[in-house]
Amino acid sequence: MTTPAAIRDEADSLVEAARRMAPEIAARAGEIEEGRRVPLDLINQMREAGFFRMLVPADLGGLETDPVAAARVVEEVSSADGSAGWCVMIGNQNAAFSGLADQRFARELWGSGAITAGVARPIGRAVAQSGPGGGYIVSGRWPFASGSSHADWFAAECVVYDGDAPRRDANGDNVTRMIFVPSAEVTIHDTWHTTGLRGTASNDFSIDGSFVPEERGFQMIVDEPRNSWALFSALPLLFINHGSQSIGVARSAIREGVRIINTKRGWGNQPLNSGLRMQSVIAEATVALESARAYLYQTASGLWESVLAGEDNALLRARVRLATSHASRASVQAVDLVHAAVGTTALFPSSPLERHFRDIHMAAAHVMVGQMTYEAAGRVELG
Repeated sequence: MTTPAAIRDEADSLVEAARRMAPEIAARAGEIEEGRRVPLDLINQMREAGFFRMLVPADLGGLETDPVAAARVVEEVSSADGSAGWCVMIGNQNAAFSGLADQRFARELWGSGAITAGVARPIGRAVAQSGPGGGYIVSGRWPFASGSSHADWFAAECVVYDGDAPRRDANGDNVTRMIFVPSAEVTIHDTWHTTGLRGTASNDFSIDGSFVPEERGFQMIVDEPRNSWALFSALPLLFINHGSQSIGVARSAIREGVRIINTKRGWGNQPLNSGLRMQSVIAEATVALESARAYLYQTASGLWESVLAGEDNALLRARVRLATSHASRASVQAVDLVHAAVGTTALFPSSPLERHFRDIHMAAAHVMVGQMTYEAAGRVELG
């Protein structure tokens, strides 16, 4: 049996591995940006380090990492390159489907170290097949499949059809199904030409008439977890990586801002770091980021401890979602402060700050850190 101390040591080793890998990732940020994908050799280094199996249960061949430690790994990779950190984040969110899928299939897929890209939007069509074993014929096209350039499998949510008619549940709603197909049965469309996070390869993909066996799928929201790991009782912890990814990008932006301010001179040949405005900006950016970081990991750790103790705390769940969105918003604030302060220096593609500015605003556009999360958390606070 794995002891809590052993689990902590493994989590710490993952964070240290991310820190050791960060300089190489950062050195190749331009290559990632230009190629609009994370190079496969870097992906394979991160795969071998276990970065894509952190949120897979141990009995399925995963690392069963404390989700807060997993978020810190995402932060460290993101501080080297926002796109690389985003791919680790999404890869882990998709790997957490292992707790909902048929456990034999999950062990074969994620236990082998496979990486999954996918989209949780029921815009495909899964036509149910009669006969022994059942299954579905799947067709459709889905956008925003981050990591499409290195994924081994794709997850795609569909509406289930019986013939030409969508299947309905007892409430009259469409029955949906998340299905999994190998990359060989997927067509990737080169659509990811964007403002930021250009290296995530978040392209569209399509499936044209693939047969998917019954065991390669489940219904989102409706189906209960098939694995007993505590993480699947605390789904808000799956999404804290959106906060930690943004924090990593903002950390890097502040670091670059400090470097510029400490080496550049302004009007009158005066050192920039002697100016009160520059000193204030760095202080404001730092406190905005560090307070949000502390709140994110504090609330997430509290929820994880609560779930491990067998408790169900709705207020704490809401605050984890709130802390995640706040981390994103505070990271945008920190990057914007530094980007504006250094003036024209940050306007050229040769400046890392130019990329940080684009990446952080792109990350903040994701629905999982949008305004609706504040509204939902506010409803809980109001009882």
